[in-house]
Amino acid sequence: MRNKKNCALIIAAILFCVAVMISCTHSPQQSIPAVSFTGDIQPILAANCALNGSCHLGANNANDEVNLDSSVAYNTIITKHLVATGNPTASLLYVEISTGVMPKAPYSALSPAQLNTILYWIKQGALNN
Repeated sequence: MRNKKNCALIIAAILFCVAVMISCTHSPQQSIPAVSFTGDIQPILAANCALNGSCHLGANNANDEVNLDSSVAYNTIITKHLVATGNPTASLLYVEISTGVMPKAPYSALSPAQLNTILYWIKQGALNN
């Protein structure tokens, strides 16, 4: 009977050691850097959305009054409900830029890096930082 208890303890110790070894060799997920509206998002909007002409620049633009001028862009995004905080796939802003609806021709689609930056910003709560 004593051998069975010792054997059970040895097996439990081995399993514990294996679990510890696996957890030590498993590489952690890369952390997503914090995204700043002012430093990361606003420059993307300024370069791709708030353009002279008929795009999202100024209060009297032809695009549903979505003014993405740097002085009012964040307030516009929030008051027009263009983002669902923490949920990019429910955010009109992200859906339209990731599916190619915006920006409209002749302007180019956003790069994968720009799309990811906006995705992470929304996932992180779409903060005005």
